Amino acid sequence: MRTVISVLVAIAVCFAAGCTGTSTAAPPPSQSASAAPSPKALPPGTTSLDCSDPIGGVSSLTAPYRSTLDVVGLDSSSTLQATSTGGTDPHSLFAKTGLLVHAGRESTLTIPARWASQVSIAWGNHAAEWTTSLHIPACPESPAGSGQWLAFPGGLSLDKAACVPLEVSAGGETTTVYLSVGVRCGS
Repeated sequence: MRTVISVLVAIAVCFAAGCTGTSTAAPPPSQSASAAPSPKALPPGTTSLDCSDPIGGVSSLTAPYRSTLDVVGLDSSSTLQATSTGGTDPHSLFAKTGLLVHAGRESTLTIPARWASQVSIAWGNHAAEWTTSLHIPACPESPAGSGQWLAFPGGLSLDKAACVPLEVSAGGETTTVYLSVGVRCGS
């Protein structure tokens, strides 16, 4: 009888505390709580994009977005507006820009080492984490059939307006895209 009462008391306490039966353990330091797990270990300091909830999708890229290695679409033709963060981001300026991800294709976006203390990136629809290396898993196509390019909000946090290099790696290839943030690249 004592065991039954103890179990009933434990259930009542759990119910009153809002227990859901799911684990609340903290994620490992190499991944954010919103990070999608990768089948292989990520390099230290790399976070992973959470593919679960894109803000939309398109069947093909349109200006100002340009495809890079046919894995990501970035606005590399506009000059992105850099606004003061008011101390909420790792750096003093923020440039909002979307990221389009080709469904089913894995890639990595990396701020080159010489820029890593000056620029951070974050994309995702769930508490994206600032990083200098973002792993993009092979995201599934949107169930709504909105297209093969999935859209995620986010942008760059940086110390000052600059022509920011962003390395895009996929399938053994790496190329650098330059993003005009507050100033035009090449000017």
